[in-house]
Amino acid sequence: MSDTLSEKSKKSAVINQTILFTVTVLIVITLIIFSLRVIVASSTLKTYSNIIINQISAPTLSIRSFNQEKTPENNSENGEKSVLDFLERLIKSNNTIANMILSNKIVILDEQLISDPYGIINSNFKIQKSPFLYKDKGLYYIFVEIPAFQESKLIIGGPSFEYTAFIQTFDKISIFMIFAGLFFSLIVSYFLAKRTLKPIISISKTISGINVDSLEKRIPEQEYFEFHVLALKLNSMLERIQYAYDNQKQFVSDVSHELRTPLTSINGYVKMLKRWGAKDEDILNESIYNIEKSADYLKDMVEKLLILTKPEFEPELVEVSIYSVLKDLLEMYRKDNILINIYGKDFTVQSSEKYLSIILKTIIENAIKYSPYEKRIDITLENNIINIKDYGIGIEQEKLEKVFERFYKVDTSRTDKSHGLGLSIAKKLSDKLNIDISVNSKVNEGTVFTLRFKEYQSEE
Repeated sequence: MSDTLSEKSKKSAVINQTILFTVTVLIVITLIIFSLRVIVASSTLKTYSNIIINQISAPTLSIRSFNQEKTPENNSENGEKSVLDFLERLIKSNNTIANMILSNKIVILDEQLISDPYGIINSNFKIQKSPFLYKDKGLYYIFVEIPAFQESKLIIGGPSFEYTAFIQTFDKISIFMIFAGLFFSLIVSYFLAKRTLKPIISISKTISGINVDSLEKRIPEQEYFEFHVLALKLNSMLERIQYAYDNQKQFVSDVSHELRTPLTSINGYVKMLKRWGAKDEDILNESIYNIEKSADYLKDMVEKLLILTKPEFEPELVEVSIYSVLKDLLEMYRKDNILINIYGKDFTVQSSEKYLSIILKTIIENAIKYSPYEKRIDITLENNIINIKDYGIGIEQEKLEKVFERFYKVDTSRTDKSHGLGLSIAKKLSDKLNIDISVNSKVNEGTVFTLRFKEYQSEE
């Protein structure tokens, strides 16, 4: 139930990508339309002002020449009367200007208002540059400066219905395009997001269909490089999971098998003790001996299993003399009919004497076990390498790569003393001690185990 609620609370990647794509497209469309509006409005204003200027025929009469024609009486009159007199002469001297004034145009001469039929000019009204655009009550006014008089500034303006209609139409179309773009971008973004995430969805469905009964399933090859790499990584992970799961199954099966024999033996001898042990001393001694033997077998196997299943550990490393470790180890086999020769020169390594002794003991006992006829072992020391060679039955090539697996036995008929864990432990401890361990063998010619220390110090 909690998993279902958790799934419902998660966001959809398709919806998230759709929103992201839509917002991105909408921003791009808005920026394009806004930029286009600015460019079009500016270009249209400039073009419209040029048309107005070209249509006007500027008078050649100057204010200075006009002032020269005035009488002294006129010179004493106020500025307002002079402007009106000049305007009267201006209208008579140029039909174009006169027509503009008479056709309800705003006229400003040397910052003095001559005509304002619309009543939009006030004390705060300023024309910064020509052409100048002014908006009042939804209507655009265009003002242009006419180079009409010497040392004078004539500005003519008025409402532009054409420009107003064009801009309003453009704005309406822009709003429509933004909403239409939003609608279509939602649709396109949704299908684009689904297409983009389709490989992920397909991979997710494939993985969802994989369980312990179908670990052999793999994700099919993907068309695009990034998803192909992802599929390869997931397939590699699935292979490792399958390998680990198969090993676990084999491990459980082998442990069950290995435990069954000694436990059955102990149970059988316990029953014998109950029936005849109290009366028959031979049965008593035999039962005790075999129960002790089975208990030792179980103890040894459990100890090795603990080493194999122990969480990650960091052994304490000290300077260790290889010859010294071998010498102490070989004392265990001095009484047995086993010939062990040591050749080469001693060297020192940074290692754990305890774990290194376990590795060497495991390999030596393995050599003894599979040398039924000539129990001879040659140990060669060379710089950072130890070679341990026996002259036993050897190992088939197809079985060499499995000798370090848990519970693997080269000779399955030998089940009395071996539980197939020794070389697995040797491999794990070698990895921890930074030792490369390898094996080479030929059937009926013997086996050579090689330990290569990555860090060592030779004895001078």
